[in-house]
Amino acid sequence: MSKRYSVSVFAAENLLGTTAVVYVLTEPLEVRQMQALAQEERAPATCFLQLNDNNSINVRFFNTSHEILLCGHGLLACARVLTDYGFHSMTIKTVSDKVQVEVQSDSSVWVKFSELVAEPDLAPDWIATCLSVPPADVSRAGPSNGYWVMEWPADFDLSSLVINSDVLKSSTQRALIATQKSNRNKLDYCFRYFAPQHGVTEDKATGSANRVLTSYWSKKLGKPEVNALQLSPGGAFLKGRFEHGAVWISGNVFIDG
Repeated sequence: MSKRYSVSVFAAENLLGTTAVVYVLTEPLEVRQMQALAQEERAPATCFLQLNDNNSINVRFFNTSHEILLCGHGLLACARVLTDYGFHSMTIKTVSDKVQVEVQSDSSVWVKFSELVAEPDLAPDWIATCLSVPPADVSRAGPSNGYWVMEWPADFDLSSLVINSDVLKSSTQRALIATQKSNRNKLDYCFRYFAPQHGVTEDKATGSANRVLTSYWSKKLGKPEVNALQLSPGGAFLKGRFEHGAVWISGNVFIDG
């Protein structure tokens, strides 16, 4: 039998963050079985951990409609669960990558990624019909199913930005990260995340977006460590660190049950 955990990630004072369900498998499941369980759970991410005889660790992530190739908050949730099995520094193999994880305390978990650089780009034609207000700067990161990084001025109310999900879904396979420098105390930047192409109209809290944004804002602000607020309806607090070409992301992680 597999063991099931419910985990809260990126919550902070007055911020709900997001959740993940983690199954620790005693035997492999087929993809259709994992997708069916994810549909039943209806969590932002349902994670399936396989502990192998040689102590290697594999994980796969699903939302209600898709497999997620790399889920940042899912990785943090899995790492927290793995402390119950005696792991505190580990490498987790996902479908797309091998990721280093360190657990520093009951609630402090850090996940290491190679840097994913956001390169300046021209604004695509579909922006005019997709966004209620055009961005000041446009970049893209990763392959064709990677990310658009679009920046607005610090005095713009980013929470008021309206996205036409149908246009975004039909125009690009890239997720859209909307971001701006923050004027709030102890925060460096704010962002929102949209990926209707991958079953996520607007995400509650997105660790994988911070893989891109940590280096993006660290370079702009000249700071190795940055704090971010995700302006989803419930809100989320994320931390990032950029060092030696690597990006570390973190946030509060608690097992609920």
